[in-house]
Amino acid sequence: MNLLIRCFKVLNKLQLFFLGLILFVSCRESQLSFNTNRETDPAEPKQGVKGKVIFKEGTFDLKGHLLSNGTAVGVQRKIYFYPLTGLQEVDLSYGTFVNSIHTEVLDSIKSDKNGNFAGSLPPGMYSIFIDENNRLYSHISDDGLFLPVTVYKDSVSDVTIYIDYNATYTE
Repeated sequence: MNLLIRCFKVLNKLQLFFLGLILFVSCRESQLSFNTNRETDPAEPKQGVKGKVIFKEGTFDLKGHLLSNGTAVGVQRKIYFYPLTGLQEVDLSYGTFVNSIHTEVLDSIKSDKNGNFAGSLPPGMYSIFIDENNRLYSHISDDGLFLPVTVYKDSVSDVTIYIDYNATYTE
């Protein structure tokens, strides 16, 4: 009888151990609904754009490498896609900020807290503008076009967007 009681105690401990193990495995941190420490990359579309928005401040060399105090980090921003836009279609503000654009916005997406974004767009040529503190920000290419990107049929264009009005570049 004493042996039977000991066997039940051992079985009970084994059951508790396996129950705890099952709960541990099934409730890993990444599966908990309240876990906000991890963020997954946006799902890549079959056709459109993907990339990263990076805010830069400090002093950089001409290749974009940080030379002194400063940062280059991915940031969350709203990204606007316009038809390919040149200087004649905008009213400029300070630097590469834009007061207004004389064409209609075609689409918009938001980057995640790490700056990653992805969105579907039909084939075509677009200009990208960023909402930076309720002002539109972009870069002008050598052709006089604002941050141009081309989307091809059944293809995803990769774009890195630098917000660098607080950065200086030196040799």
